[in-house]
Amino acid sequence: MNALECRRIQKSFGSVNALCDASLSVRPGEIRAILGGNGSGKSTLAKILGGVVRPNQGEIKLFDKTCSIRSPRHSKRLGIVITSQELSLFTNHTVETNLLMCDIPRSIGVFTNRARVKHVGRQVMDELNLSHLIGKTVAELAANEQYMVEFAKALIQKPKILIVDEITSALYREEVELVKQMLFRLKENGTAVLFISHRMAEIYSICDSVTIMRNGETVATVGIQEKNENELLSMMSGRDVTDVIHSHTGSVATADGPPLLMAPQLRLSRFGTQFDFRVQPGEFVGIAGLQGHGQSDLVRTLFGMRGSVHLKLEGQDLHVSSPRKAVAARMAFISGDREKEGVFSVRSLSENLAAVKELVMGQTGLAADAVLREQGVKFASAKQPIRTLSGGNQQKVVIGRWLVTNPKILLADDPTKGIDVQARLDVHHMLCRLIEKGSSVVFVSSDDEELVQLAHMAPSARILVMYEGKIVRVLTGLDITTENIISASVPRGARFK
Repeated sequence: MNALECRRIQKSFGSVNALCDASLSVRPGEIRAILGGNGSGKSTLAKILGGVVRPNQGEIKLFDKTCSIRSPRHSKRLGIVITSQELSLFTNHTVETNLLMCDIPRSIGVFTNRARVKHVGRQVMDELNLSHLIGKTVAELAANEQYMVEFAKALIQKPKILIVDEITSALYREEVELVKQMLFRLKENGTAVLFISHRMAEIYSICDSVTIMRNGETVATVGIQEKNENELLSMMSGRDVTDVIHSHTGSVATADGPPLLMAPQLRLSRFGTQFDFRVQPGEFVGIAGLQGHGQSDLVRTLFGMRGSVHLKLEGQDLHVSSPRKAVAARMAFISGDREKEGVFSVRSLSENLAAVKELVMGQTGLAADAVLREQGVKFASAKQPIRTLSGGNQQKVVIGRWLVTNPKILLADDPTKGIDVQARLDVHHMLCRLIEKGSSVVFVSSDDEELVQLAHMAPSARILVMYEGKIVRVLTGLDITTENIISASVPRGARFK
């Protein structure tokens, strides 16, 4: 018996075919990865199963019974629960209230039983080592903590079929491990899991099987050990991508000579720490470490987002009192949060591209179509709203916005979070071309493997590992490995809080 079976699901939005032949079946207790590029249809399929959109054609069976999922409420009654990048949390309410929002305990008829809410909420948060978040509002939480609350909210509903749509892209290594252990527990209890992720290491460590989607169709379903990573990526993209995985074993060069950027006694106010920071011309500097240990604070401080900061750029004193001052000095900043800090969703591609060069720097004459093609953006017209593009293509537009300013130094705060493997590789090549022109890149990532890959792609590189607002280790040459990053992330004698 299958827990879930989808047969030839089709869905179009106007003239756009989001799904044209999506078929899969999942057994109880099976963890199935759904792998596909941005725009492949995997999130549309998840929304259909969640009752958010209705398919145009096709058949859905739950436990061998044909059903028509009419609404999100109906989907939940059928035992389907979705946890996704599009958070379903109320930021002005407490964590425990959000956890039980779908079934608030009542007392005396209509009144919320707050004691019961807190008790039940604490139980599930204890299992995720997150009980310290009880009592806080969602607005007080960091992004990764909000995604863990979203995951906990799904668990508390006791799903028969759980769809995990991209939440791990916002999580750090230790949190992904907690998610993994909870999914294994659900597997033992017979829950079927659809796991949508772009992180190949997670797919191989968590999933039993994988369904590959491309252009709205399911291409194939295989056991997770039947295909290696390159084979899966080739199936996903429809072309040979043997160069996607960079498994270099050679040394990585380090740059010398006068630094491009110096930040003497750079202060991270949230931690009360100070350290010297420098970047060489044409250098890739990766920033690693456990979640919340100052990586984001570092790049945002350099860009003037945490107050005034004194720097030396090409040997000249530079007082950065705001991001506008940083832009004037030809510094750039890319966020991984496209929704809040990246795109102007109702504006066109050309307007998004020109936002910095024309509105901040006062320069005109941007050839939008040429820039979009150069960045490999899949688009119909530069006048179309950016919200019509997939996440990966939106992020390419955001990066293109900064590349047209010819920055001397680019600061990136987890910019490839939530985009597919091919789009991520395209972004890596864009950054490497920038470095080859003599610019430098300071790159925060929650994915250690990504930092190692980029370091091996760049002409010269260093990885800085942070802990409690300090740089605790600098990795160069042969020392740039994921194992060394993990080891350095928890210094000897350190304890988790």
